[in-house]
Amino acid sequence: MKLYKNILLLTALILLIILSGCSAQEIPLAEVKQYADPITENILIAMNEDNYSRFSQDFDEQMKNGLDEIKYYNTIPGMKNKIGQYISKELVSVEKKDQFVVVTYKAKFSEESGDVIVRSVFSDRNGKNYISGFWMDSQKLRGN
Repeated sequence: MKLYKNILLLTALILLIILSGCSAQEIPLAEVKQYADPITENILIAMNEDNYSRFSQDFDEQMKNGLDEIKYYNTIPGMKNKIGQYISKELVSVEKKDQFVVVTYKAKFSEESGDVIVRSVFSDRNGKNYISGFWMDSQKLRGN
């Protein structure tokens, strides 16, 4: 009986250590919102204004190379023709994936009756948060 109690106590202690380690890795939502909301808002408003400089101001170098000004003007106007102007957004989730923080929003656009899912992927470079990925998805964008 004493062996059973010791095993149970040891198991509980191991679980406590594991769970406390997991909670230390949680993402502080308020901290993420503080940088993610204004950067994502800036990108969406810049799309309304067709302003590539403003749209890309928080991109990391890889993102700037992947979505340069020419690609922007070949992509974004077509998307805007389908979903219209950006109106508002609501935070849905925040998750940590390796060195990235993925922030997902439900956004409203003037010509899309449903939600547009917006994902902003952030990376930290020397204490500054940069956009390392940006995606939008909706029924109209998928052609449905």
